[in-house]
Amino acid sequence: MKIKTLILSLIFTGTFAFAQTKSIHFETTSFADMKAKAKRENKLLFIGAFRSWSDPCSWMAKNIFTNDTVADYFNSKFINANINTQKGEGFEIAKLYEVRCFPNLLFIDGDGKLVHRGAGVSDAEAFIKLAEDAFNPEKRFSKFTDEYASKKADPAFLAAYIEAVSKTCLPFEDAVNDYFKTQKDENLSIRANWDMIRDYTSQYNSREFIYLLNNAEIFNKAYTADSVKSKIAEVLLNSGYSIIYPKDYNTESQSTDYKRYIDEIKKINLIDPSEVILTLDMAYTKLKGPREKFIQLAVEKGDKYCHSAYDLNSISLEIYGATNDKASMLKAESWMQKAIKNKPNWHCYDTYASILYELNKKHESKTSAEKAIELAKLSGAAEDEYSGAVELLQKIEKLK
Repeated sequence: MKIKTLILSLIFTGTFAFAQTKSIHFETTSFADMKAKAKRENKLLFIGAFRSWSDPCSWMAKNIFTNDTVADYFNSKFINANINTQKGEGFEIAKLYEVRCFPNLLFIDGDGKLVHRGAGVSDAEAFIKLAEDAFNPEKRFSKFTDEYASKKADPAFLAAYIEAVSKTCLPFEDAVNDYFKTQKDENLSIRANWDMIRDYTSQYNSREFIYLLNNAEIFNKAYTADSVKSKIAEVLLNSGYSIIYPKDYNTESQSTDYKRYIDEIKKINLIDPSEVILTLDMAYTKLKGPREKFIQLAVEKGDKYCHSAYDLNSISLEIYGATNDKASMLKAESWMQKAIKNKPNWHCYDTYASILYELNKKHESKTSAEKAIELAKLSGAAEDEYSGAVELLQKIEKLK
């Protein structure tokens, strides 16, 4: 699924081996000066929009921006800038170009018009391919945005447009709605429309999702029951999250809407909604409280439904920050032991060190804190990002 592919591309990194003796040269002048330089030299301005806490951003900076082939290409073709969106002009740049995830990769002309864009981590070859497309009028992102208004009734254009937008972290729900307006009910189960439903539909009350629920057997036979169940679960989660995290956080009816939604999805008999409901309940109680309810859900059912290093780290960190209850902390310790065995990043070791310290396991905590610092440095993380692990290590060493 392209939605999941993009979300995963922002979390996990592949393993690549490159010679690293060069680096992209990044300008340090003002945004106005960089645009002027790009215009003067008849080049595009490349901006890597990042945040300091983002592991994918750190990985790109360490492994891709320092790749010889990448550096040669970008230094010759572009004026380059690596912009922290949490500082100085970075705030306005992020707002101006709708930066919604990190890293965001922007290609801008000397007048400040966005020409092309992408998002997420990639290897050197794919990164250069993205940059090459910025010079191709037929592949530029701006081609799709410029033509969208006049081609909203063209399903082939809309499919290509949606695919392009999905790679940028920008919203594409309106375009998906426009696409399905061009499709008759009796055609919703054909391969092209199943691909569109599978990859881009995200709302429970959408026409195409309701059609999928009402005609699940047709889709099961054509595209496998597992893929259909997976899509149903994904949409139920996404729709639940849109209630938990609405655009308007002052929505008075949020609690009523959420309870009504949970009651509604319990009626669906095409999948077992238990895992979906637990995931949503944990997200809801984490945000709205009470914290005790979140901890209860996590401790009672976390073993059954939380398996990835990311999920295990998230619930363990939440428990660490919410309670000193020993039984809960021991449960968090067991989760982090699993996380450490499952492709952990430095955040996992950092969380594990903190939990071990609270359980008075100072030696094990020291070892984990040292590992967190080691991996953080290797990832290219800024010192302030792993300062907690450093402070914990110093605290432990003072106890000797």
